[in-house]
Amino acid sequence: MTSEVMIMNRQAVALAADSAVTYGGGPDPVVTLEAEKILPLNGSVALMVYSRGDVLGRSWSQIAHAFRQQHGSAEFESVAECAKAFFAFVDGNRKLFPEREEREEFEELMRAAFLTLMNHARAMASYPGAGYEDDAAAFEAALELYRSHLANDESGRPRADLEVFGHLTRERFYELYGAMLDQLIADALGAFGQEEAMRARLFDFAYMIVTKPAFLEPYAGLVFAGLGTADIFPVYVHHYASILVDGVMKRAHDETTAVGVDDGPNAFVRTFAQADMTHAFLRGIHPLMFDMMISMNLITNEAAAETALREAGLDDSKAGEVMERIGQSALPALTGHFIKASHQVSQEEFINPFIQVVSASGKRQIAETSKALVELNILKSSLHMTQTGVGGDVDVVMISQTGGVEWYARKA
Repeated sequence: MTSEVMIMNRQAVALAADSAVTYGGGPDPVVTLEAEKILPLNGSVALMVYSRGDVLGRSWSQIAHAFRQQHGSAEFESVAECAKAFFAFVDGNRKLFPEREEREEFEELMRAAFLTLMNHARAMASYPGAGYEDDAAAFEAALELYRSHLANDESGRPRADLEVFGHLTRERFYELYGAMLDQLIADALGAFGQEEAMRARLFDFAYMIVTKPAFLEPYAGLVFAGLGTADIFPVYVHHYASILVDGVMKRAHDETTAVGVDDGPNAFVRTFAQADMTHAFLRGIHPLMFDMMISMNLITNEAAAETALREAGLDDSKAGEVMERIGQSALPALTGHFIKASHQVSQEEFINPFIQVVSASGKRQIAETSKALVELNILKSSLHMTQTGVGGDVDVVMISQTGGVEWYARKA
């Protein structure tokens, strides 16, 4: 894990990060408290990285250093153009990322995917009353669950293919990795996996892992922040990135936010990765406590309704009918009103006053604020000893039109 905060207003953008990071995406990752997570890319744009700390064993600081050697003096019209140049530098860079190492990592990912499918199928088959005829039926059900997750987002809408893999047709993918996948399927499933229909579905599953914007594999969050030559106020661009396939980094754009322009906010705060205490400070309540309050509200509403029905003289049978009816509409609606009211109080009493202060702050004040918010999460980690991979010194960079990229705090 890690803890990072970004704060923007019209004056500057501040990036703050702890020094813990995980290297390696396999079963034995290494956590260090000496990581560099905030990486200047040129004089006015910096990259902040969280979650996975490397690509094929090359740390993001090594990659950013190599980028600066080639593009550090370049000026980009926008932060998005700088991000585009960064990814273009990574794609096809066989000096940094040899094809042999890329294939080895991809093979390990596919092996892990097939083993995960097998383990999930075994668990499904063991559920009481699962009703699967045999292990093959359970495996097919598990495969469809994963394929459905890759094909559709949480709301059920279809996921579009990633644009970066527009060149990677199924034919090209099978040509590159068909032999590898056949061997992995044979190792995991034996003769069952060689049936033509199952083999085609497994190949399609592997292809979707690569080309769909869902990250079953270890990934990194990349925060590009600063100003391009055409930007009046700070901008931030957020991407997710993971593996290299056919020389191209799998990546998906999450959001782009600019402050002080059009309908954009005058100030903006964004947390990344571990942020429980930051959220507690900003919203006035810890996320877990809020979840518990919602559950308790629903339970209390049900208990109150049952008591009222008995006081009204309804027998158990009639009270049960009424409870079943209101349990599907009225009671959830009441809890929904509670959630809405709680969010409104949080927004008006905690978030809005904080944003008002941030919007009027100078660059050093937002730098100090971002640092303090990260330190809250580190303090909780130290006292509770329940979070791993959060800690170390806090690095802070501030970026403005007047000063460009400046270090406010940097580990020794």
